[in-house]
Amino acid sequence: MNKDGTLSDGRFARQVLKKRAPKARSRNASTKQAAVRQPIAATDAKNNFRERLIARLNQAEVPAQKRMVYVAAMTGRAVQTVSRWFDAGRPGLPDLESYARLCEGLHCNADWMLGLAATPGLAAARQADGENAHASWMVELLEELWGDLHDCEPMRMSGDEMAPRIRDGDHMFVSHDLGEVSGNGIYVIEWKDRLVVRHVENRIGQGVVLSCENPAYAECVVKDAAAARRMGLRVAGKVTGIIRTVHFWAH
Repeated sequence: MNKDGTLSDGRFARQVLKKRAPKARSRNASTKQAAVRQPIAATDAKNNFRERLIARLNQAEVPAQKRMVYVAAMTGRAVQTVSRWFDAGRPGLPDLESYARLCEGLHCNADWMLGLAATPGLAAARQADGENAHASWMVELLEELWGDLHDCEPMRMSGDEMAPRIRDGDHMFVSHDLGEVSGNGIYVIEWKDRLVVRHVENRIGQGVVLSCENPAYAECVVKDAAAARRMGLRVAGKVTGIIRTVHFWAH
């Protein structure tokens, strides 16, 4: 105590620090709470994505045992990559390109897939406002496609093996009625845990020849059914048609 009744500088400093200490601890506690909340939010997003992905596949009547192959074909990713999105214990989120392809292929909006929207519709708000009346031509186009290809599954081509006939990004329509090769044609084949598109041709004296439209890729000869089993080959379906948008630009 100084003669004038005030505290000395040292004691005054200690008193101030004691008063400020609780506030410092409070800030530290808030920082820890925020750090805890962020992983929880990320986990919720992953769980929501997994649940909604499965729900959408169920609505499309995709069998449980074929979900991963179906999604792999839709996104152009390997089955091992896709399997992480279905992992119940530690689900993962897809990359942005795969996510966009999933939302497009499953006809749902991106917010709903993460649990940020109540309904999966792509244009519910527009329909309510009548803003999509100008798109009647699309309805006619879809009806025509449905009449020709309603029994087929849409898949997106990934890679240039079948270019220029089927280009990267083209929408293919695949019939799953066939579980084996039935005549020459273009087939989707499960090969080494991935889906590929190949010309399939029966050649007398050689066996079944798998080839690409792109001459940069070599053909593969499968002598018999035993060889096909050893190679892990399985027919997933036959390509019956494709859709591609071709733009004509003025020069």
